[in-house]
Amino acid sequence: MAENYEADLVFAGGGNYLPSADLWMVIDVLRATTVMTRWFELGGTELYPVKTPDEARELVKELRGRGSSPLLMGEVNGIPPEGFDMGNSPLDLTYDVIRAHYCGVMSTTNGTGALLEAESSGCPVMAVSFRNYSACVDHALTIGTRIGILCSGRKHRPSWEDTLCAGAVIEDLQRHGEVLMSDSARIALTLWQNSGKDTESCVRKSTHAQYLTQIGYSNDISFACEIDSSTVVPMLAENEPRTVLRAVSGSARPYHRESEKIEQSAKKTDPFEELLAYTRKKD
Repeated sequence: MAENYEADLVFAGGGNYLPSADLWMVIDVLRATTVMTRWFELGGTELYPVKTPDEARELVKELRGRGSSPLLMGEVNGIPPEGFDMGNSPLDLTYDVIRAHYCGVMSTTNGTGALLEAESSGCPVMAVSFRNYSACVDHALTIGTRIGILCSGRKHRPSWEDTLCAGAVIEDLQRHGEVLMSDSARIALTLWQNSGKDTESCVRKSTHAQYLTQIGYSNDISFACEIDSSTVVPMLAENEPRTVLRAVSGSARPYHRESEKIEQSAKKTDPFEELLAYTRKKD
């Protein structure tokens, strides 16, 4: 017998009220929750979300004082703050970066604040993106039947891409049973179903995608729009002295398999190697 579920949606973070739910799925497609997913795909173990760059810098000092070597990452209006190791591009994360920094500290304009806002509800919280939403739905339903979705939005206002992803989440939820939806959840589902599910083309229409393209991060959009390319489920750890994200045990694919594919692909397309092969043939 199919289960009955409830789905409620908040269009943007920064409000004063979150409805009752068994857990919260936080979405920031461009780009915080995409980066969080990527962090754990590559083997990162801990990621500390904080609200502001100053808080991030202070936490890094504290962690270094304990002998850790955290990566300081994030953005303000899409740009890496002064003194940060990297910005908020998932494509800047590599296996070598993670191998040097298994611990990370992250501050972004919207996404990390939304995670902390959801945490204040006292419920379990997970980071969701297009890349991992089906895995997140599957795990969410092991926790409860009342699903809260918090879109990070942009500067406390709804964002096209987060609402679109929320619609994909709700449609996936319908695979498991009947879903009682709030009006806001129904709006997101309608947006997703009417998009033709041409995810990247649809996301690129958003204001934030256009802004990221202008400042040189167009490739991040393509990466963020890959559907279900990851099984990682990043969740805020419970009963910790400080808010930290960890991947649900067993949810991450072994990285070395992907690494081998990437390395093989790179070898095949190395222009220098192709040039050498060409000159050898001429000899």
